[in-house]
Amino acid sequence: MKKVLAFALLILLASAFAQAQTADEIIAKHIAAIGGDNWKKVEAIRMEATVNAEAAPGMAIGWSMTAIRDKAARMEVSIMGMSQVMAAKGDKGWMINPFTGNNEPEPMTADQVENLLEQADIDGTVIGYKEKGYTVEYLGKEDVEGTEAHKIKINKGAKKIEYVFYDPKTFYEIKNIHVDEVDGQEVEMTSLFSNFKEVGGIVIPHTMQQVNPMMGNTTITITKVEINPTIDMKIFDMPAKK
Repeated sequence: MKKVLAFALLILLASAFAQAQTADEIIAKHIAAIGGDNWKKVEAIRMEATVNAEAAPGMAIGWSMTAIRDKAARMEVSIMGMSQVMAAKGDKGWMINPFTGNNEPEPMTADQVENLLEQADIDGTVIGYKEKGYTVEYLGKEDVEGTEAHKIKINKGAKKIEYVFYDPKTFYEIKNIHVDEVDGQEVEMTSLFSNFKEVGGIVIPHTMQQVNPMMGNTTITITKVEINPTIDMKIFDMPAKK
C-alpha cells in the first residue's frame, strides 16, 4: 500500500510540475512575442481611443489613459462634451463623474484606487509574475472564436484571478477574464484582443472588445499610442472643489 501511495504521489507531483513548466513556457513565448526586454524601457505610456458601445449606438465616445510605471494612472471617458475622470497616485485617488450630475471631484474607495493603479503596472500581469507573488496554472486549451487557445489561470491573491488565453501560433493574448472584488462585490470582466501592432519595440492590441451580457459589447479602438511621453504629475492630483 505504501508503494502504491508513493507512486500515486509521484504521479501527482510530476503532473503538477509538467503543468507549471507548460505555463512558464507559454508565458515566456508570449513575452518574447510582444517585445521581451523592450518593456523594461517603458516608464510611461499614453493612449487615446474611440469607443463604440452597443448600449449607445451611433454615439461618439472618446477614451484616454495615461500611466506612469508603478506610480500613477489617469483615465478619461468623454461623451457629448462631458468627461468622466478617474486618477490615482500612490494610495490615493479621485474621480469626477458628471454623468451622475456631480461635477465636483470626489475621493475614490481603496478598492477603486487599487483597480485603477493596475494600469500603472505597465508590463501587465505576466511579465515578472513570480516577483509580483502571482502563481500560474495551465488549464489546457479552449476555443476562443475558432482558435484553440492555451488557457492559463493566474492567481494574484486578495481575491484577484485572471484567466488568459494565448493564440498557439502568435502567442499573443487574445482573451482575458478578470475576476476581482470591488467594494465587497465580485466583478468579472471579459476582454477580447485583436489588431496587434508594434509601437516603440513593443506589441499592443489596438482593438479591445469588452463583453457584457447585461449592457452589450463595447469596442475600444486605439488611435494613438505614445511611449515615454513627458507627463505633468499634476494631472494626477485631486483638483479643488469649485
